[in-house]
Amino acid sequence: MTQKLTEIREKLKKSGTLGVALIIVVLGVVLLALPTEKPTEYLPSPSAEPTPTQTLAETEARIAEALAQIDGAGRVTVVLMLKSDGETIIATDRSLVEKSDGAREEKTDAVLVGSGGSVQNPVILGRGYPEFRGALVVAEGAANPETRLQLLSAVASLTGLGADRVTVAVMRRNN
Repeated sequence: MTQKLTEIREKLKKSGTLGVALIIVVLGVVLLALPTEKPTEYLPSPSAEPTPTQTLAETEARIAEALAQIDGAGRVTVVLMLKSDGETIIATDRSLVEKSDGAREEKTDAVLVGSGGSVQNPVILGRGYPEFRGALVVAEGAANPETRLQLLSAVASLTGLGADRVTVAVMRRNN
């Protein structure tokens, strides 16, 4: 093997192309060493997926705590009904596919990322806010019309519900 390499080197020396051949080999090695695609560090990992900031129970508790601060409201309980729990926005890849009859059709596929095994998860870009169907507010001070209106207005503005979708009731007194 080394004898063949020596012969090739001698022939290249005689023809004066040894330097050119050496440069071509070095450039070939350099080109092979360069990365051919974007580094994977730019792809979001499944563990970095955005998650909803609050559960429904946490949202109800947070609203109830805020409503209890209204003058005259007293103790407050809030129940929210969901219409939808929020839209998940998934990354998609669109491409034009040419059919056999020459027509073009747009194809949309979810962008998937692997997590090391055979499982692939969609790339989640974000999550929308939940949409509420209705709300029930039970408060000690709801018998007072002014307090009732303040509770109703506060819940309507926090949830995006109209006043017809919010019920404010008086809390039963424990004797």
